[in-house]
Amino acid sequence: MNDNVDSTPSTTPSTGQDRVNPILEHLKVEGVEFDKSKIRDLFVQLWEFEDAENLPPEKQYLTTVGLFIYTCHNILDDYNIRMDRIRNAITQAFEQWKKPELDKMIAEERASDDPFKAFVDSNLPKVDEIYTWESFKLDHKQTDEKQWAYKMEQCWFKNFFVRFGRVDYIETACMFDQIPWNARKDYVDLKLNNMFRKLGKICKFDYKPIKTDKKDS
Repeated sequence: MNDNVDSTPSTTPSTGQDRVNPILEHLKVEGVEFDKSKIRDLFVQLWEFEDAENLPPEKQYLTTVGLFIYTCHNILDDYNIRMDRIRNAITQAFEQWKKPELDKMIAEERASDDPFKAFVDSNLPKVDEIYTWESFKLDHKQTDEKQWAYKMEQCWFKNFFVRFGRVDYIETACMFDQIPWNARKDYVDLKLNNMFRKLGKICKFDYKPIKTDKKDS
């Protein structure tokens, strides 16, 4: 049973609270009590420092994810929780936050004649909307019913965590980016070559449909 403390939220007027609360409510670490308000207050402070309200929508989304990762790692580290446990707790919170949207999309994909193609058709516009050329230098190599492959030559998250002096948090952002695939492992295969977490200069996503014999093996 994880009975976390959530003391009175900061009264500082900021939509940063509106950004963090829907994710923060899902954050749990088994067997550890922690004060969620410390994460909330630090998030709000940094949201204002980043002047995030004046960013375009896609960068507000990225900033929300980046700051949640940063603040959770920093605060939970004070409770002497291992890095891998913190990383998994953050990823699980993101998964629960995204679950209603993902469940709806996956149900529609499964109901289609070609779930993989439906996955590509529904997710490609979302990727283009959030992972812009300016932030990721993303280039699609193939987008059809047999393969969806793209590469990134830049990473907003890498640059964000380098700027904050915490390159060890890049791995958590990588786990966030794999959430859509994790929910579809029975009909989507992913080969991922991510060098950003090692401060490299490229990341390649290669999605393919799961073959029938692979599912049955």
